[in-house]
Amino acid sequence: MSKITFRADDDLVERLERLDTSKSEVMREALRAYLDGLDDVEREQRDRSPDVQSVDDALAARVDDLIAERLDEALARRSRRTNNLSVTVTVDGVASDTVATDTVTESRDGVRKTPADGPEPDSEDEQTPSCGQCGESIDGDHIYCPNCGEKTARRSFCECGDEIRSDWAFCPTCGRRTPAADVLDRS
Repeated sequence: MSKITFRADDDLVERLERLDTSKSEVMREALRAYLDGLDDVEREQRDRSPDVQSVDDALAARVDDLIAERLDEALARRSRRTNNLSVTVTVDGVASDTVATDTVTESRDGVRKTPADGPEPDSEDEQTPSCGQCGESIDGDHIYCPNCGEKTARRSFCECGDEIRSDWAFCPTCGRRTPAADVLDRS
């Protein structure tokens, strides 16, 4: 037999001393009664748990069914809508004399709204170069745009090798100051 020691309040000790049996015997009986009560509670919980689990399972299954129904309805509504798609592409640093614009729209039934061959290109004589930043017309001998100062003939590169625009004060890749930032400081 092992020995167990524990602390008790003074009023419990006084009640133990009033009993005719030994303190050890009273404590053994109390511990047995307590542990037997715990065993009964555990058995009751095990007996009740299948009901609780079946309710939880039924609830989870019902929630899954409702979610599946809502998703199916939402996907059906989305597929019934017409799919119109508009795409706009803006490219910085493209030579201004090679800009061409084509618009092609396809409806849901696959019929094109523009002819397949597209608009006829303008002749080279009719095109005049324009600024890539502001759109102003530029004479062929200009290096900079007379309106905004954008370089038209050559592209600018940072010391890190990344292409930069002439109106940028800092390189977005490495953070170095550009020559345009020095011009802005002088004014």
